[in-house]
Amino acid sequence: MTAMLRPPVQMVRDLGWRQVLGLAQTETGFWAEVRARQLGQLNRNVPFNLTVLVLNMLAVLGVFGSTVAFSAMAPWLLGMTLLVAIWTLRVVSRRADDGGRPVGQAEFWRVTAEIAGLAMCWVGLMMALVPAQPADGQAMLMLVSMLFMGAVSNGAATMPAAVALVLLLIAGGMVAALPAGAPLHHPLVLMGLISFVMIKQRSALVTTYHTMARLKSEADLSEQGEVVRLLLNEYESNGSDWLLELDGRGCLTHVTPRFADVARRQRSELLGQPLLALLDPVQGGASAAALAHALTGQQPFRDLVVPVPLGRDLRWWALSGTPKQDMAGNFTGFRGVGRDVTEVRRSQERIAQLARFDPLTGLANRSLFRESLDEVVERACLSGRPAALLFVDLDRFKAVNDCFGHGAGDLLLRQVAQRLQALVKGMLKDGATIARLGGDEFAIVLPEANAERAARLAERVVTDMARAFPLGEESGKGSAIVGASVGWALAPHDAITPEALLKCADLALYRVKEQGRGAACRFAPEMAAAAEERRKLEADLSEALARNQLRLMFQPVVDSGDERITAFEALLRWDHPEMGLVSPLDFIPLAEETGLIVPIGAWVIDQAVAWAAHWPDHVRVAINLSAVQVEVPGLPDLIADTLARHGVDPGRLELEITESLFLADKPAVIDVLARLTAMGVSFALDDFGTGYSALGTLQKASFSRIKIDRSFVNRAVAMGDEASAIIQAIVRMAASLDMKTTAEGTETRAAFELCRELGCTQVQGYLFGRPMPPEEATALVAAAEMA
Repeated sequence: MTAMLRPPVQMVRDLGWRQVLGLAQTETGFWAEVRARQLGQLNRNVPFNLTVLVLNMLAVLGVFGSTVAFSAMAPWLLGMTLLVAIWTLRVVSRRADDGGRPVGQAEFWRVTAEIAGLAMCWVGLMMALVPAQPADGQAMLMLVSMLFMGAVSNGAATMPAAVALVLLLIAGGMVAALPAGAPLHHPLVLMGLISFVMIKQRSALVTTYHTMARLKSEADLSEQGEVVRLLLNEYESNGSDWLLELDGRGCLTHVTPRFADVARRQRSELLGQPLLALLDPVQGGASAAALAHALTGQQPFRDLVVPVPLGRDLRWWALSGTPKQDMAGNFTGFRGVGRDVTEVRRSQERIAQLARFDPLTGLANRSLFRESLDEVVERACLSGRPAALLFVDLDRFKAVNDCFGHGAGDLLLRQVAQRLQALVKGMLKDGATIARLGGDEFAIVLPEANAERAARLAERVVTDMARAFPLGEESGKGSAIVGASVGWALAPHDAITPEALLKCADLALYRVKEQGRGAACRFAPEMAAAAEERRKLEADLSEALARNQLRLMFQPVVDSGDERITAFEALLRWDHPEMGLVSPLDFIPLAEETGLIVPIGAWVIDQAVAWAAHWPDHVRVAINLSAVQVEVPGLPDLIADTLARHGVDPGRLELEITESLFLADKPAVIDVLARLTAMGVSFALDDFGTGYSALGTLQKASFSRIKIDRSFVNRAVAMGDEASAIIQAIVRMAASLDMKTTAEGTETRAAFELCRELGCTQVQGYLFGRPMPPEEATALVAAAEMA
């Protein structure tokens, strides 16, 4: 029960239930004020609630008064009439409504007794009426009695002791008035009555607690007034801010030492001077006008930031003030506080600058760029005069960061911004915008620029960015050449919305990168079609594995000495339901870009190892690994689990990787390769002799085999030609490192004999077998074993 009555607010110190009920209160001081507030609240509720009660009592008499003798009701009616008259006179005189008059305990309990007396009179009236009524009349009288309880308990909501007396008296009287065997003598009726009493009592307790807690807080604050006054004196003398006092004309009447110090003037010089005279009349703007309006209109003002010139320095003050009156209520001026917010103001201006401009280059940032683009595209579409959007992407910026450090990269970006500004300088007055979108990406918005003008600027950007950028002392190097690619589009010719124009310029930039970078390209409609085709291909590829559209083919690798099969290379194919066989050159790069190569690669490893389990132990399986796969830390665990599940020895698995994997020199990649080597898995270096071939690459993994690219095999005609010399050099180098070599693309007998003569230990090509289904590969190796 105690938990049910607990108020849903934090308990206030020194405020308990005895005080709430009025049992442990002092005669004077704080509790006298509380009692005054309680009686004042009661008197504010009396007129309405009392009127309702009188009307209900008259209605009861009109309906049921004739059923009993008047003498039985007379004492109770007389008592209620007297109480109603007393409270009416009290309300009219408003003596008890004076919340500032202290109220003693005797007066408080006297009023409580009056309320209880009213309840007793009602009980007496019900005791006379209820027994003489039929069941429906008893029900109506019980309903009116509950209304009586509600009205009285609501009116005395902040007097829980009075509410308790009313509820107990009327509820008890209602039950006692019912004759034995009455239909309302039912457990549910009794439970409802008890519930109503509990709800009203809890409401009174919680309301009273809230009221007392608030008054207690106000009293505590009042007690702190003297401390606050002392602190203000200390604040005025030594605080970092200062106090202001103005007369009715807005002139200074009190100047603290701190104020004089901030204003850089003598106190005597400031006294009597109008506050507005200290402000900058030019830069004051709306804030100075607001201050003047508040002073003349005698209105309070808060945190008005105004400029104050102090010699050559412009300072910013935040001023707050409230009007003050004398004892007669006449306006006498203002009292307030001021503080120097110059540094805050400068910080805010800096933040505003950062919100719209790139801090490194000073160019517009993505937010300001988008605002400019929206405005330019809308104007171009309305006027019909074209506007251009150019995307500029640096081609080799990452290499500068990796080789020379981020300091050199930042210096280069600032120089790029300067060159772009120089190229667009003549167009800035027409509203052109240069923005850095992030990293090494820039954009130029040209309002009212035709195709010729945009193309000319794009070519100039490419030419200018191709010049060397001096890096000076930042990197310890002389200069760097990065180059740039530019994709551009026109509105409204290519697009009529900012989003569409962004997409068009991006597609044009993508086409430049696709074709080798270092050029400019305008958007063409077929680019959108190609992008849509690529998007569809990407969507289909994401479902290809689940739809069983991927399959493995195996091409034999043959020993050049006895021409026996030593391994099969697993080759992935995609059988598209509409496009037929899709070339790996088309979908493998797409899988790498989207990350789909990871689940697809896991499937390839599982299928290839599963088929290798059907082959003789001396026949290995070779699987190509993408750089994206090798960067996944869980790759060694995946391979170990696959080998164990299919019962294949790790020595039979050969992973083919290319030199591009080592360009970024990532420690995580080296760690993955080391873990695979420790498992017993071997590595082959694929496509050696092309691209970035370097001897240092051979030291970054434990390669057991080098695959010579088919371009050399195809060009090798006879001993002594250039291609044959390159093959022989690779073979000798591999032999010195205890590595085997495989010549790819061996398609004729003559090519095979030449490769064997040059020292290649293994060959692979159409001469010994095209890529074949796994069933055919298994049958082929089985037949070879039986031969």
